[in-house]
Amino acid sequence: MVISAETRREDPTCSQVKPGRWQGSRLRSLLPEERLSRAFWVFFTAAFFFDLGFGAYFFLFNLFLANSHFNERFMGIATSAFTLGNVAGTIPIGIVVKKYGLKPVLLFCFVAAPCIGMLRALVLWAPAQVGISFLFGVALCCWPVCFAPTVAQLTTEKNRVSAFSIVFATGIGTGTLAGLAGGYLPGLFAGARGKQLAGGMQLVLLLASGVAMLGILSILKLQVKPSDEAGPHRVRIFHPFLYRFLPAFAVWSVVTGSFMPFAAVFLQQQLGLPMRHVGLVFSASQLTQFAAVLLAPLLYRRWGTITGIMCTQIATGVAVFALGHLRGTPTAVALYLGYMGAQFMSGPGLYSLLMARIPDAERSTASAAQNVTSALCQAASVAVTGGCIVRYGYSAVLSGNTFVAFAAALLLFVLLGEREEEKAGASMTSVSST
Repeated sequence: MVISAETRREDPTCSQVKPGRWQGSRLRSLLPEERLSRAFWVFFTAAFFFDLGFGAYFFLFNLFLANSHFNERFMGIATSAFTLGNVAGTIPIGIVVKKYGLKPVLLFCFVAAPCIGMLRALVLWAPAQVGISFLFGVALCCWPVCFAPTVAQLTTEKNRVSAFSIVFATGIGTGTLAGLAGGYLPGLFAGARGKQLAGGMQLVLLLASGVAMLGILSILKLQVKPSDEAGPHRVRIFHPFLYRFLPAFAVWSVVTGSFMPFAAVFLQQQLGLPMRHVGLVFSASQLTQFAAVLLAPLLYRRWGTITGIMCTQIATGVAVFALGHLRGTPTAVALYLGYMGAQFMSGPGLYSLLMARIPDAERSTASAAQNVTSALCQAASVAVTGGCIVRYGYSAVLSGNTFVAFAAALLLFVLLGEREEEKAGASMTSVSST
C-alpha cells in the first residue's frame, strides 16, 4: 500500500484516540513520519539475506549434528562454545568499530561468518567442532555490535522506531521461509543425490551460508559515517538501574536459552515428527512469534510493563511444563507454539523497560551489558541443559524450566516493583503521546 505525503502529515489532534476511530489512529501511529532513506533500504537488503541464510542455518544445524550421531550433551557444549565466542568478541569488535568504523566490520562479518559456517558444516571431528563454533561466535558478534548503530545512523528520531520494527518483523518473516527451506530441502537433496538425510542437511547448510554472504553486495554500497562522529565518548559504563534490571533479566535468559537450541531435536526425536513436519512447525512458530510481538503492546497497555512481563513469563512456564508432560503430537505442537509466542512476547516489554529508564547517551552501553548478560547465561544454561537431557530426559528439564520462569517473574517484581512500573509507564505514555 502506498501512503501519500498528505496522509503522513496527520493533524496533531489525531494523536488523541476518539471513539470509533481506534483502528485508524493505531494504524497511523505505526507509520513513519518521515520517509526512510535509500541508505536504510540498502542496509535492509543486507539484513534480509543475513537473516534468511542464518535463519535456515541455525534451524538446521543441531538437527544435522543429531543425524550425524552427536548427542545433546555435545550439542550443548558446541552451542556454549559458540556463545562464549560471541561474548569474547564483543568488546574487541567494539574497539575495532570505534577505530575503523562500521562498514569494515560489517564487511568482515558478511565474509567471515558464512565461511566459518561452511567449515562448521564440513568438519565433523568433535574437538574441531568446538573450536570452530567458538570462532563462529566471534565472527557473528560483529552483527549485534554494528546493527543498532547502523540503523540509528541511517534514520532520524521520527522514523527510527518504524525502521527497527520493519527490520525485526522481516527477521521473523524470513525465519518462516528458513523453516520451510530447512524442512523440505534436506530430504529433496538427499533423495536426488542418493545420500542419507545428514548429507542433504549438509548441502542446505552450505547453501544457507552462501545466501547470507549475498548481503555483502549491499554492504559494499552502504555509506555510513565513522563511529567517532555518532555521539559523546564518555558516559557511565554501568547505569545504576542495571544493578536491579540485569539480575532479573539474567534469570529469564536461562529460560530463553536452555530449551530453544534443542527444540527442533525435541520435535523430531521426542515427538517423532518427520523432517518436513518439523519445518512446518518451526515456520508456524515464527508466525506465532510475529503475532505475539504485534499483540504485545496491547498487553502492556492494559496491564502495565512489569505486570505484563510477569504474565508472559508465567505463561511461558505453564506452557513449557505442559509440553514436557502431556502426550499426543497435536497437543504437544500446540503447546510448543504457545510456549514460543509467550516467550517472545516478553521481549518488547523488557526492551521498553530498559530503554525507558536509561538516558539516551547510555543506551548503547546498557544494551551491550544486556546482550553480554544474556549470552553468558545462555552459554551456561545450554551446556547444563544438554547434559541434563541425556541423563534425566526432556520432561525433567522442562519442569526445571518452569520453576526458573516463575523465579524470573518473582525476581522482576521484587527488584523493580510497583514504583518502577509507574515510572516506566509514565515514560512510555509520554513517548507515545509525542
